[in-house]
Amino acid sequence: MKTKIVLFGLVGLPFVGLLLGVLLGVSSISQDESSRPIIGSVRTFEAAYGRWKADAERSGHSTKLVLSLGHFKGLSSEFSQAHGTALLDLANGSLSVQVAGLPQQQNYEVWLVHNRPGPGRSVKPENGDRMIRAGVLTRQGENAVLAAHLERDALADFKLDLMVVTPAGHNPAESALVFGAPNVFQKLYYSERSTEKLIFTRLGGLDDGASTARHLLFTPFRSLIPNLAHADRGGIPNLRSLLVRGERLFFEETFKGNGRTCGTCHPAENNFTIDEEFIKTLPLNDPLFVAEFNNDLNSEMNGGKPFEISTLMRDFGLILENVDGTDDLKNKFVMRGTPHTFSQALSITPATFDGTSPLVLQRTGWGGDGAPGTGTLREFAIGAVTQHFTRTLNRKAGVDFRLPNDAQLDAMEAFMLSLGRQAELDLSTLDLQDPNASLGLDLFNSPVVGKCSFCHFNAGATHGLVFLPGFGVQNANFDTGVENAPHPAGPHGLLRPHDGGFGRDPNALGGFGNHTFNTPPLVEAADKRTFFHNNLCNTIECAVEFYASTAFNSSLSAGVLPGGGINLTQTQSDQIAAFLRVINALENIRSAEEKLTNALHGVGLPEVGKLLRLGMVDIKDADRVLKQVPLSLNPFGDGLHTDAQARLGEALGFCETAQLTKSKVARNSEIKAALSALAQAKGDIVNP
Repeated sequence: MKTKIVLFGLVGLPFVGLLLGVLLGVSSISQDESSRPIIGSVRTFEAAYGRWKADAERSGHSTKLVLSLGHFKGLSSEFSQAHGTALLDLANGSLSVQVAGLPQQQNYEVWLVHNRPGPGRSVKPENGDRMIRAGVLTRQGENAVLAAHLERDALADFKLDLMVVTPAGHNPAESALVFGAPNVFQKLYYSERSTEKLIFTRLGGLDDGASTARHLLFTPFRSLIPNLAHADRGGIPNLRSLLVRGERLFFEETFKGNGRTCGTCHPAENNFTIDEEFIKTLPLNDPLFVAEFNNDLNSEMNGGKPFEISTLMRDFGLILENVDGTDDLKNKFVMRGTPHTFSQALSITPATFDGTSPLVLQRTGWGGDGAPGTGTLREFAIGAVTQHFTRTLNRKAGVDFRLPNDAQLDAMEAFMLSLGRQAELDLSTLDLQDPNASLGLDLFNSPVVGKCSFCHFNAGATHGLVFLPGFGVQNANFDTGVENAPHPAGPHGLLRPHDGGFGRDPNALGGFGNHTFNTPPLVEAADKRTFFHNNLCNTIECAVEFYASTAFNSSLSAGVLPGGGINLTQTQSDQIAAFLRVINALENIRSAEEKLTNALHGVGLPEVGKLLRLGMVDIKDADRVLKQVPLSLNPFGDGLHTDAQARLGEALGFCETAQLTKSKVARNSEIKAALSALAQAKGDIVNP
């Protein structure tokens, strides 16, 4: 069935010519020197956007907006397993929607929502927002579908913030089941297409005004896509300002909740994660411990319904998550470690062979389904506020917390995509100087011994399963048997509860999920103090040893490896760990160099001071991971690369002196000396 919405007609050609004259004179992204992120990297974000853009154009989506649809914790009026896809053709206004899993006994409608900005407004559809009914879904077997054609009259000045499926007869502010929303890359792409001459369609090999005018007429519905906040003239965003706002929101915004921020569990000074050692350093009134001093979140005051389990948090660094729904808070929860947020842009593309990709658009969290809705980083912030920021266990938006608005979600998504590396390593060209680390690299890549690269290609989070052709570079979920490994009790005598992993379907062990967990990147792993979703290990050596254990070799994942499971001697296991320590130290050095280079051009002592402090954290991490090597590889107990350790110590000393220096010229001299020492440390570790 096809429905029609009447829309505004095409603009006349003379007006298009005038418009183009204005558009083509717009400058590129502003580089406001007075507003720059401290931690996020514009270059990392731009690299991620470049990869997304190339993939979108290869997939034929240059004029097609594709949205995934799913349940949103915090937005949906009831839980639903329904999920689907919407495709809006920006050239002709055609809209097609397909949703699976909707209850058969009820009819459903598709709505377009434009969230009105203003004080107290949020991403959630509210009275006063613009809502347009696109049509009724009709049944086609197991699916419900809609084919509609939009006309521009009804969408004048309308911006598509949300696409919503509701029960028939209800608007999205009254009752809503599944949602979809444009992400930060889609918004950037379509605002870019409307203003930058260089990406307009080239006709006849020329990009003159006439061809550009024709291209503008080819995508008359692109104005539906909201521009990013912090836009300059013509809608081109100032990425620095966008990342600055995302960074501040991440570390400072409580969303009128219980005092927590994203940085409560992802502190920059502890590699964007927390562990029991870090937790011991926090004051008793830290928001992490809010359940210990807020009676509305205290389990004993709420009939045994936990917001956190303090003993498991303090013993193992585990955080309570209601990933399987909030309908049974007393029994339905998992306890998970906090994953770091580095290199998200390189590790969130879901695999197509592990049964998860139809359900999640991006891979987040230890289960690979950490975000509500379609699983994206943008939606992760909605789930995090609803789960962790609430004042009471009612989790009522507008009462227990304030949901983010669209501009805040844009900024936080962009910030998270700006963290960490710009690209994957190329292990085939890596020439390490330490013989044990070099042997560890060979074992890591060996298809018959270590077999690590099958799941961690180039030590990242994407698979290298060459025996599964055609699946590209994707982040996969695997059942590694980690839940079957021995789980010792903590100091308070408590055991880690069972965790079902990905999904919400009941399993034979009494939990929910299919026992698979997400593959994390390994480049940043060694300087963490906890490993696996349940923080089972506290050294990288322990984590490597697990893969030669009975628990892993009895798992489904071991069964699909060529030749079966993994058998490593203690020396081989330690050598692989040494390799991971070395590449982590190199990444720490790279990150420190980036921060110190930014400090050279910092505006004001607070900015420079923060950059220096964070650069010193990276330097200390690099030094620590090189020193904490088991005696089996170095009986003298001084770890790997003692020369590099000495250089790192020198760099740290220069940074400390720079912190105390008021003269910019003298301070920059110390920073340059630190950068020189870091370059020498890197040269001590890896051959050019």
